[in-house]
Amino acid sequence: MDRRVTIELSGADGTKQTHEVARGGCADPHSSLDPLGLTLDDGKMLLASVQRRLVQARAAEFSALRRRCSHCRVLRPLKDTRTRRLNSLFGTVEVQAPRFKPCRCAIAVRSTLSPASELMPDRCTPEYERTLAKMGAWLPYRRARRFLSEFFPIGDDPPCHETIRRRTARVGAGLEGEIL
Repeated sequence: MDRRVTIELSGADGTKQTHEVARGGCADPHSSLDPLGLTLDDGKMLLASVQRRLVQARAAEFSALRRRCSHCRVLRPLKDTRTRRLNSLFGTVEVQAPRFKPCRCAIAVRSTLSPASELMPDRCTPEYERTLAKMGAWLPYRRARRFLSEFFPIGDDPPCHETIRRRTARVGAGLEGEIL
């Protein structure tokens, strides 16, 4: 049996995009040696592909919406486009991050506008940060790193133990600040 996994994304303006995120199947349908369902590696690859498409589409849509000035409704001029990396439990995603010059009316914003920075200020998803902190609190940092890379498609280079330690301390400080 062959399989093809696609996702359909609907934008705020009603546009629809369809993306194929995975394709596969067993070589011999009569063989009982082919795995039943998805293997761990297939599942990681599928989750990473879906995450990449979702994050890139969301960042592009948010940037397009933020380009229009909230005061005069005119499109801000494009200053430049960069790439930005977002770390998530389902892989590291690179997104296009346009930056816009101030609007000519200069009432709402007088500085360069970077919607990607607004959307992902920590360059990681909240789930990624919380999971790193949780694993860092439960396990030694190096073991937490190995555990996360075993079960999540967090990329080719999982976070180093020092990153896990810092994120654990930062989440802990945030929780402590909420309590006090």
